[in-house]
Amino acid sequence: MSRGVPVGALILVLGASSCGTADRARQAALPDGMATHEAETLSVRFAYPDSFLVGRFAVEELPPEAAAAGMESPFKDAVVLVRAADLGRHPLEAIPIGEVPVIWIDRPVGGGDVAARVLRSDTTYRINGMTVSRYPGYPGPYGDQAHYYLVEFSDGSFLELGAHRYDMTSPRADTTHYDRVIEAILPTLSRTEPRNGGN
Repeated sequence: MSRGVPVGALILVLGASSCGTADRARQAALPDGMATHEAETLSVRFAYPDSFLVGRFAVEELPPEAAAAGMESPFKDAVVLVRAADLGRHPLEAIPIGEVPVIWIDRPVGGGDVAARVLRSDTTYRINGMTVSRYPGYPGPYGDQAHYYLVEFSDGSFLELGAHRYDMTSPRADTTHYDRVIEAILPTLSRTEPRNGGN
């Protein structure tokens, strides 16, 4: 499958005890059934339904010429949300792309401003200082296999949120309704200070 099902690395970083206290206060303010995650490599924090596990995609081997040109594996920094029942025998730190229904959060290829100029969203709105654009589908332009959202933060950085529309492990290819999960995550997104080269 092409780049239609991605997501990756998440490390919850608690620094000083005051940071831990702030995190506990933030967690206490969440609605029941929500947890928080800080994705260090993406410099974002967000809340998500605690029925999901946080993982990452398996790193794909690049062709030698691509590696020699300095290209990196797609979705190497992506955060992946997956239900335990869907994970099956796959390791949480190496979820195969396109084999189980997931939600992914990542930096868009090209930084996002290109997609924002070229692709036509079906809805754009502002929330908590961010501009959210929802696109008709993904992979683009406008495939029908995944939900796709592009978020522009006030600092000009972009984040993509995508999810499978259908459960490919189900004989009937049931609808996942993961767009509803993404729309619950969006208001909780916030930028964090970059660490270790994250941006």
